[in-house]
Amino acid sequence: MLLRDRLPHSTIAIVGRSEATQYLYSLVSRTLGEQYRVVNGPDLPSLLEQIDDDDNLGLITVTLHDDGLPADHPLVSFVADPKFRHTRILVLSTAPSISGLDLLTDLGRLDMLAYIPEIKEDTFIRTLLQQLRRYWHHRSDEDPTVGFHDELPEQFVLDSTMSDIEIITALIDAADHHLGYQPRLVFPPGVYLTKEGHVVEEMIFALSGKVLLRRFTDAGDITMHHASTGKVIGLLALANARVGFFTARTTTEVVAVQLSYEQLNYLLSVEPRLNRLITALFVRTYDRRLRRAEDIHVKRHETRSLLEQERAALALALKNLEGARKELMSQARFASLGELAAGVAHELNNPMAAIKRTAEHLADDIEALLNTGKSKRWSDGALAAIEAASSSPAVSTKRAREIRREIAEITGDRDLASRLVLAGVHDLDFVRQVQKSRKLDFDMVEYAASIGTALRNVENAATRITDLVASLRSYARPDGDPVTDVDIHQGIDDTIRLTSYKLRGVTVRRDYAELPLITCTPGQLAQVWTNLITNSAEAFAESGKGSTITVRTSRLRPDWVQVEVIDDGPGIPGELLDRLFEPRFTTKQGQVRFGMGIGLGVCRTIVSKHNGTINIETSTAGTRVIVGLPVAGPLSLQES
Repeated sequence: MLLRDRLPHSTIAIVGRSEATQYLYSLVSRTLGEQYRVVNGPDLPSLLEQIDDDDNLGLITVTLHDDGLPADHPLVSFVADPKFRHTRILVLSTAPSISGLDLLTDLGRLDMLAYIPEIKEDTFIRTLLQQLRRYWHHRSDEDPTVGFHDELPEQFVLDSTMSDIEIITALIDAADHHLGYQPRLVFPPGVYLTKEGHVVEEMIFALSGKVLLRRFTDAGDITMHHASTGKVIGLLALANARVGFFTARTTTEVVAVQLSYEQLNYLLSVEPRLNRLITALFVRTYDRRLRRAEDIHVKRHETRSLLEQERAALALALKNLEGARKELMSQARFASLGELAAGVAHELNNPMAAIKRTAEHLADDIEALLNTGKSKRWSDGALAAIEAASSSPAVSTKRAREIRREIAEITGDRDLASRLVLAGVHDLDFVRQVQKSRKLDFDMVEYAASIGTALRNVENAATRITDLVASLRSYARPDGDPVTDVDIHQGIDDTIRLTSYKLRGVTVRRDYAELPLITCTPGQLAQVWTNLITNSAEAFAESGKGSTITVRTSRLRPDWVQVEVIDDGPGIPGELLDRLFEPRFTTKQGQVRFGMGIGLGVCRTIVSKHNGTINIETSTAGTRVIVGLPVAGPLSLQES
């Protein structure tokens, strides 16, 4: 029986020139031509030329072979045209198996598929009408002005319009009729209707109330269904050798009817109409439970994904905390070092001042003592020897050998010449004068020169220690408040002076530009210079070669100064560059060893607190660390 319902004006397009296509065109034209416009063309482009924009192209058939739909097929551009978004597409296959329809299925545009050799005429025409009805149905959903509001002609056989309780009522009415009245059981809350793993021989149909389904696991009882349980209890036992899959327990008062499987079989045999109703009921119940299970699976996946994200976030937080802890330890170490430096500087300052004053007074006392001598010429000679030795600059080893040879020629005594040079006598004219004098002797000159040299050494040592104490003061308050009018060059010089013991065999060059005084925390910047310089020195020590460190300063713009620490060492391996700013990072080979223990991570923190920048450039020709600092000082001072 054909569907002859009159639908709004529609066009059916049949594409192809084969004998089979012409047969279909003839069939459709003969059967539906009086009601609908049927057009045919050898290919899709030429066929579409026959269709005006006002035509309602409801259905188009395309014949494909086993190779399916090539990428350049006209149907590809057709489905992409929004004008034909509702047009139904019927693919006619000349082969029993066809591939290459991925595009249509991905877009949801493969509306019907038919195998040409097996087409049944009546069924085929019925299918075309159904597809036309779907075309108008979807158009009316999108555009209410179309005026076609009819429902689809058919529903799925199990898509019953009856509700669950209506189906159960119909089933129980049939049981009352064929089996006699079935008692309505009333179960209070907390009653077990079935138990997991136990034999289930009856089906329970709930007329009212709620039932909970549970599974027992090693991790405890899990509620599988409550709102999604449905009205049928004992359903899964049908497919499980009548062994209960769930434990079913009432959570409210439940009114139900209980039927054995034998009774159900009898009812279905005497009233076949019940087969479709009870099948629809079972499918609905399974559907609800399946959807609930899928929702649980999705939520479990989402929860697992969320846990993974939180775990990753916690791992990152732990790593950051560890880094912060190490940084705080490093800062605490330097705070302790600052306190120690302040204490040492304070304790050394007074004794060294006393030593320096004592050396000065000792020189005055010796001069006064010698001036009391009975021989003025002898006293003047001794004072001259002391003065010459105390003011004599240091000479090279080569020059000392030359002076020793010349004194030996004057005195004729090589051993005496060695002692005089060692005592600090370097003036050859004075040696000739002593040689000619009858009141002066070389023993007195040697002792007097030794005294002068000792006085010079004491004064130089006292000055050196005083300078070191002054340099230590830069470390006394590494975390103090920012200081204005700070000379960066003075801080770098203090660092070089304090680290001179690590710079043996290394040439340090200072290439200083004229810089303004800046605002900074000198003690913190001293830590940065110390680490950068000692890093380079230790790289040379590891390689076993002495080399050169250049400290260069420049002023890129009025409000910005730059300090570069450049070495011509072995460089830093490329794979380590990304890790250089990690807390306390080091290498086994020693190329990036932080002797002061704070590492480039803390150096970057210090520079960042000053609103500055720090970058590293490295190659096999050496390493260049560039530190930029604002003249105005740290952020905290600017914000205040």
